[in-house]
Amino acid sequence: FSYTLALALGFKNIIMIGQDLAFDEKGNSHSKGFDFGEKFSGEENIDKLKVPAYAGKGEVLTHITWNDYRIKLEYLFACNDQKAKFYNATEGGARINFTEELSFKECCEKLLTKEKPKFELPKSLTKNRSDKLLVKFKEKIQKDQENAKRFLDDALALKQILENIL
Repeated sequence: FSYTLALALGFKNIIMIGQDLAFDEKGNSHSKGFDFGEKFSGEENIDKLKVPAYAGKGEVLTHITWNDYRIKLEYLFACNDQKAKFYNATEGGARINFTEELSFKECCEKLLTKEKPKFELPKSLTKNRSDKLLVKFKEKIQKDQENAKRFLDDALALKQILENIL
């Protein structure tokens, strides 16, 4: 998840480009020139739903997977609105709440107002510091694995409930 990485790195302005999460007006899922094609096989059989469009320009068609991803993005952005400002510079597709909709050009004009100093490469870590960071990293990964396990258990329980209902 690139957005959580940007948050973890302390970025205050996070710009999304190409996160349309919707079919275009011709029913294509990807832009012309995409390596795997504009449409994937079987896509025409996927149930579609309408969601608000970028910039409030009516509605667009999406499918349940993209819509779920959009909802999860909105949750992430809402939970972190004190840490960073999120910009949607996609200029099309589904509206993503908790973002400011600006073109990429407008984002650049708004955010790139001063010259940044050149990035200095950090010094190599000492063995002791490296070991401490490794321990912290392992603890974080273990916590993430536990959260993923709980998420999977919840999903399996929900699947079982849905199978019983259907």
